[in-house]
Amino acid sequence: MEISQLKAFELVARLGSYSKASRYLDVSQPTISLRIKELEKDVGGYLFVRSGKQMVLTDLGKGFLPYARQALEILTKGKERALSIKEGKRGEVTIGTLPTFTTGHFTSIVMEMQHRFPDIDVTIHTGHNQQIIDMLYDGFVNMGLITSPFFNKDLKRIHTLKEPLVFVAHHSHPLSGMKSYGARDIFENGKPYIMTDWSEESKHWQRTHIQLGTDIIELPPATALEFVLQGTGAALLTESMVCHLIQKGTLVKLEPNEMPALYREIALVSLDREQSLPPASQLFVKTVKGGSWGQVR
Repeated sequence: MEISQLKAFELVARLGSYSKASRYLDVSQPTISLRIKELEKDVGGYLFVRSGKQMVLTDLGKGFLPYARQALEILTKGKERALSIKEGKRGEVTIGTLPTFTTGHFTSIVMEMQHRFPDIDVTIHTGHNQQIIDMLYDGFVNMGLITSPFFNKDLKRIHTLKEPLVFVAHHSHPLSGMKSYGARDIFENGKPYIMTDWSEESKHWQRTHIQLGTDIIELPPATALEFVLQGTGAALLTESMVCHLIQKGTLVKLEPNEMPALYREIALVSLDREQSLPPASQLFVKTVKGGSWGQVR
């Protein structure tokens, strides 16, 4: 049973004529007749009888017509969906990202995708760098957001986002009341100062300015934030992690004198080059590149 046979059958049923159906499809009348005969072999009987100049459905034809129309409708919808996926209007984007990059800029990117492309599903999975790389190899995600630099030669860097790092303390912490101070004052008066590993550059800068005997503790970012929220210590965290807490007044942004601009670099990567990604994923890349979130290069 072929689509062309179903189309011929539906048209003859609707127009009541082989000749009208042949003109509509721009094929010869014998072609229409042959398609109907082949379809009748499949369904096991005559679909039409002649009544004067009209072709009228038999009982078999009447019973088969709703299903033929339903099949054609489903096939039409399937073709439309396939075309929309090809054009990037529909589809799925699967992203692996770091737990510390699920707020702020990332939220803005996902919201922009939802606003501009509501028929594209964005599926998000979280993990540390190696877990995200494993997800890429397993085909579980087709793009990942990992910290840079990375040393896996199979990964293609599609884009890099630079996230500002800022010093923060609880609003009740003694540091929040200081007027003029330097980074060393934060390290010495954090009690403890909480070290986080965002990048080689930021870690080197922190260690260079921390004097021997300073009360420090090294924690992962999420734990460091919990410490600060409890009023214990000061830490260098990503702006996206703490911006809403600073706006609420829960945390205070510390701005020491002569503070260099420090960043955590996030690389958007894939095992495929950008041009080889599915259309929906390419739209995600364009959204990331075209946005105003963070500092993008």
